Amino acid sequence: MDWNKTKSIFIIVFSILNVFLYSLYLDRYTEAENLEELSESSVDDKLNADDITYSNLPEDVEGMPYIRGETKVFTAKDAPTGNVQVSVQDGKKLQVAYEEPVSPEGEAESAEALDAFVEEVVHEGTSYELWEIDEERNKAVYFQNFDGSTLYFSEDGKVTVYWNNDGDIVRYEQTMYTDIIENQEPKELVNAITAIHTLYQKNELERDLTINKTDLGYSVHVQVSENRQMFVPTWHIQAELSDGSREDYFVNAVKDGVLELNKEEDEPEEEEQ
Repeated sequence: MDWNKTKSIFIIVFSILNVFLYSLYLDRYTEAENLEELSESSVDDKLNADDITYSNLPEDVEGMPYIRGETKVFTAKDAPTGNVQVSVQDGKKLQVAYEEPVSPEGEAESAEALDAFVEEVVHEGTSYELWEIDEERNKAVYFQNFDGSTLYFSEDGKVTVYWNNDGDIVRYEQTMYTDIIENQEPKELVNAITAIHTLYQKNELERDLTINKTDLGYSVHVQVSENRQMFVPTWHIQAELSDGSREDYFVNAVKDGVLELNKEEDEPEEEEQ
């Protein structure tokens, strides 16, 4: 048997087989890309059909790193002096109650008056930004921010201000992260429209709503240790429902998954002071 001739035949056959398999792979890859494009287009069509609208989405989104922070240990020195009763719960929640309610500067219960109070009175108050004013429960919630990015719904990084029925502030509670640092190199992020598509495909969006705000912040990813948390870049998507109410949605901006952030539990109503 001529082994050289047989070897040459095998080489030619395997070369033809490799070309065929590579061609088949390219066809399948192209089909998958086309299906993905059709899928994205299909989602947009369904959004339109369900009267879900959006506009002015952020473009050219830059990467963001994971970050981590330490829970601050509070002492009474972090509270204002005079006319107050101060306590520290579990070493990390500062509770300040006014013996005589104080009137904020400006219109009571307004964002401007509450912002001024937090900035001037609360320890490092400029590190927080207003999330919500709850007029029915006489309180406002502020979330801590890092380098302009909000830390959404972290119990260890927020301020809650309470007032009485006259609009005078009666108490506030504060938790805080310190030594917040970037954990690693910036991660590539999914864009805003992808986050919206994810919410729709997971049946999170109701019909007839308007998405009026999309921005990037952070949410708790993992608890590294008892007093250290790691945060992941997070899309916050705010919408106005058909009845005029507000709904907030959150999507992992790195891995593109819907996040169910801890919403505040109902608290017993305070007696008017």
